[in-house]
Amino acid sequence: MKTLKNISSFSAKSLLIVIFQGVYSCSFSQTNINKIPVVEKYVIGYNEVTKMKFINNTELYKDGWHSLPQTKFWQQVMSLTPDSAIVNLASNRQILGRISVKNWNTLSEIQQTFYRDSIRKCNNISDSATVFITAGKRDFYEFKKVMPTINKSIAVFNQNGVDPWYAQAILLIESPGKMNTKSTVGANGPFQLMKAVAIHQGLKVNKTVDERTDIEKSALGASRLLSRICIPKVRTMLDSAHVQYRETDLFFRLLVLHAYHAGAGNLSGVIKKINPCEGGMDLMQTVWKTSYGGFKNASQNYSQLALAAFCNFDKMVMQPNDTVYLIEGDRMLQCYTNCAYAPYDKCTYLGKCISGYETDLIDGTIPFDYFINKVNVVKTELAGLSPIKSPLIDDGYNDIGFQLLKVRNYEAAYKAFKLSENRSPESWSVYHGLGETYRLMGQKQLALANYKKSLLLNPNNEGSLKGITRLSRK
Repeated sequence: MKTLKNISSFSAKSLLIVIFQGVYSCSFSQTNINKIPVVEKYVIGYNEVTKMKFINNTELYKDGWHSLPQTKFWQQVMSLTPDSAIVNLASNRQILGRISVKNWNTLSEIQQTFYRDSIRKCNNISDSATVFITAGKRDFYEFKKVMPTINKSIAVFNQNGVDPWYAQAILLIESPGKMNTKSTVGANGPFQLMKAVAIHQGLKVNKTVDERTDIEKSALGASRLLSRICIPKVRTMLDSAHVQYRETDLFFRLLVLHAYHAGAGNLSGVIKKINPCEGGMDLMQTVWKTSYGGFKNASQNYSQLALAAFCNFDKMVMQPNDTVYLIEGDRMLQCYTNCAYAPYDKCTYLGKCISGYETDLIDGTIPFDYFINKVNVVKTELAGLSPIKSPLIDDGYNDIGFQLLKVRNYEAAYKAFKLSENRSPESWSVYHGLGETYRLMGQKQLALANYKKSLLLNPNNEGSLKGITRLSRK
């Protein structure tokens, strides 16, 4: 929350899991809510299994919110790496194409204008239409890491008599999986509460203590803010406009999120400006296009992000069974052992399984040694199915090493490059990767030695030349 106006491996096969799924419901004194759909899942991570609760937001799909272009757009942004960007129409987030962030940044201002103009012409869009270039944010939306905080916060919201839907929605978009993250305006913690707001809701925030970084205290402060200010204010706004609603309506909940993020005063100005006759999806789509005071682009996006986050999170946790695998490769491998495939399908599927483990490694879900062990299991299975070479050829470890450098996992990158060196000792790229790894780890002499070895194998290797130049300046 940025402002407040008006004060406003463990290996699955080693476990005998008792499958259980329940629907949890409770009533709240200050609302008309009777049932909040909550499901329990067994979450299997690298070295533990935990039973957790999550919100099952069925209205999202029943009424078609998941199919809105804004929802689909933000879903892709949340799944896309930061080096790629989506070209989109500002008015409704229609996706017009993709572009490399690196390539976009090399364009001059005139070239960027020309690019936007060409996009408009190709799509028969008005010259006055605004075209955005939005970079991927998969590194920010760490949904796997946010699971424990959602589980704990649902309990706090229930105890405080507040719809726990808001707990999951806010945690998925404000600061997913991050406990101590200060925004540029001073908001902190998983619920991104401002200092004055947190204190007003009973939290301690001073030079020595900041309870905003404690998940249960932060959840308590957020639930109080919602029940004391945000929810009552939205009721008043809709009652004044004579708009009918139920507090379980998704549009009502989305408006409450806007009050939480932008402040009730700003949202009230938006509602008065729209002067709606009814609620629902049409009202929300109008809110997304309406500005008032501090309610601008970031505020318009807020509930769109919530819809997209729920959709992407549901793909991860709302599976037919009651087991959630944090390790995608393990989930796929488990499916493989339970399903029958034709030989060709098996090879294709196992190749994707290896890609799943690669993603787990890059995301930091599993360590490198676990990754190698699991990949070897899959490759052994592949060897028995087809004489064709494994999808993960030896040079693949080198590519993985560079990806690990991007996410600053230097230890794993070092292991990947060393493994690649053992298998491809004449590859200049391997030694360039080792040089980069040593440089980033602060080991100057080893970095220089590997850069020079890379140049011997490929004198035109500009990357190693730049690396040597960087080190010579220090």
